[in-house]
Amino acid sequence: MKTLFLDMEWGQVYGSYRRHFIPIEVGVVISGSEDGVPVLEGRKFRHDIDLVIRKNTINQIGKTIGFSEWVANVGRGEYQKPFDPNYRLKKTEKIEAGKLSLKALGKLRQYLHSLLKKYQVSQIVLFGGREDLNLLRKANINTFNITIVDIQRIVQNEIHYLFSLDKISLIISFYSNNKTFGSKNLRYPLPERYRYLIKPHKAIGDACRIFVIYEEFFKVNPEFVQRCKNYLHANQQATTNVSAKSL
Repeated sequence: MKTLFLDMEWGQVYGSYRRHFIPIEVGVVISGSEDGVPVLEGRKFRHDIDLVIRKNTINQIGKTIGFSEWVANVGRGEYQKPFDPNYRLKKTEKIEAGKLSLKALGKLRQYLHSLLKKYQVSQIVLFGGREDLNLLRKANINTFNITIVDIQRIVQNEIHYLFSLDKISLIISFYSNNKTFGSKNLRYPLPERYRYLIKPHKAIGDACRIFVIYEEFFKVNPEFVQRCKNYLHANQQATTNVSAKSL
C-alpha cells in the first residue's frame, strides 16, 4: 500500500473577502516502497497576483501565541508586502481573480493526479486536514478509492488532546540536516535537492514532519504516547507554578 503524506501552502487573493484561494506550493512524501525509503516530491506554483499569507506564531515550547499576515506575489518574487485589512478588489479585478483561481486549482489537480497515478496511492495522510480537504474539493481532486487519514485526529483520540504540528514535532525531536531527516527514533535519507527546504511551514518540510509523526505513532506507539503525556504534564505543572506565584 502506497501512502502519500501531503501538505499544501496557499494564499487568499488579496482583497477578495477570502473567496478565492491560490495554491503556492505542494509537498509530498510517499511511503510503501520495498526498500522502505520514502520518496519526496514537491512543486511551487508561481502566479502573478497578490496573496494574503497567514502563519501562526509559536513560542519555544511549540505553543501558538498569535498569528501574522502579510501580502506576497510569488510570481514576481515579492514577499512581506504590507497588509491592509480594509483593501478590496474592484468588480473587474474580482472576476479576473476568480479566473486565475480556477486556473491555479486546475494546475494543482493535474499535479496531484499525476502523483496519485504514478505511485498508485491508496491512502493520503494529512495533519489537521480540514482546510487541505477544502482545497482538494475546490480543485476537484479525484480521491475515489483512496482513504483519507488525519493523523492529528488519530493522535487526539489516543491522548485526548489536540496537538499542533509544531508541538508534536518538538515532542518527537524532529530534525533535518544535510543527509537525513527524522526523529529521536527514526531516520530517513534526505535527497540533496530538498536539503535546504525541510523547514517548518514549508510544504515539503511539513510533509516530512507529518510522515515522521505518523511513523512514530504506529511504530513506537507506547513511547510516543508517553512522551506526549510527559509534555502535557510538564507544561500543566509549569502553568500551575506560574499561577501560584502570581497569587
